[in-house]
Amino acid sequence: MRKEIDRLIDSYRSNALNKEEAGMLAEWLEESDENRAYFRECLAGRELPASARAEREWARFAARNRILFAVPEVAGPRRRPFLRYVAAAAVVAVGVCAAWFWQRTPDVAPEAGTGTEISAAQPLEYRTARGEKLDIVLPDGSKVCMNSEATLTVDPGFGKATREIEFDGEAFFTISPDKNCPFIIHSANNNYTVLGTSFNLQSYARENFAVVTLHTGCLQAQVRKDVIILDPNEELQIDASTNTISKREVRVDDSIGWIEGRLVFSGHPLKDVANKLSRYYQVKINIHDEIANLQYTGMVDRETLPEALRMISATSPVKLSITNIDGEYFLSRAKRK
Repeated sequence: MRKEIDRLIDSYRSNALNKEEAGMLAEWLEESDENRAYFRECLAGRELPASARAEREWARFAARNRILFAVPEVAGPRRRPFLRYVAAAAVVAVGVCAAWFWQRTPDVAPEAGTGTEISAAQPLEYRTARGEKLDIVLPDGSKVCMNSEATLTVDPGFGKATREIEFDGEAFFTISPDKNCPFIIHSANNNYTVLGTSFNLQSYARENFAVVTLHTGCLQAQVRKDVIILDPNEELQIDASTNTISKREVRVDDSIGWIEGRLVFSGHPLKDVANKLSRYYQVKINIHDEIANLQYTGMVDRETLPEALRMISATSPVKLSITNIDGEYFLSRAKRK
């Protein structure tokens, strides 16, 4: 029996458990305190106490198996397409693991900024697939709601002198305050430093266009040699393709409309509109260079893609020509008749 349990624990650590094995491991953990203690010892290693190592392993397991044990809702513009678990066994397994990790572990991991390591020995990575959203809690208690096709990597030194992450995508961050341990995001060659702050960051490296909108607190953005300070209700647009930076006051709630299934544009270039529509409708939408930087203001709220494109064409600075070739859309300036 112990040999089989050791095999399950090894599979758990390598994220190779299937649903049946996850259920078996969860049942074994519930049988006794001795089983749970043995499991923690197997995860403990030498560099961290068992409790901290267990929390680290659970965070990694939960992030990865949220995808392993779940599937997204049917594709399409819906309100908050949360994940649905595909099997009761998976729910039981994850729930049981969470319960004994968080409630029965005797030691509590220290807070960030205390000089004690609370991080993983290896980078901890979270990803979202196309059409997926994901809510996560970082080791310091900061909360992140990740949009589609995003990647967040927690650096191994997280929680020592600084709290640093690598990020590509879009997310709404609520950062836990810690004046002794600044939170730093490295994204698309730019750096964002915050203390206790909430903000939306859109920064897909492949798009060469980033937007950060500050809701509360204070945020410092470093773009090449420039340092820009944002106050609440301010937005910074960074366009790497045109080498321009602009800061302005905005309605901050517009920046998080995507969480509820809406896209709100207020003076955004049409190339950004096309990119957002591509993620929203899960199709490829191309924009002609001639009109890519024209500013657009409007909203998409659960319309079908053809409806949304017609509306944008009618309300954009120029009338658009919309071409569909094998499911891929091309937007350009319509020719005058």
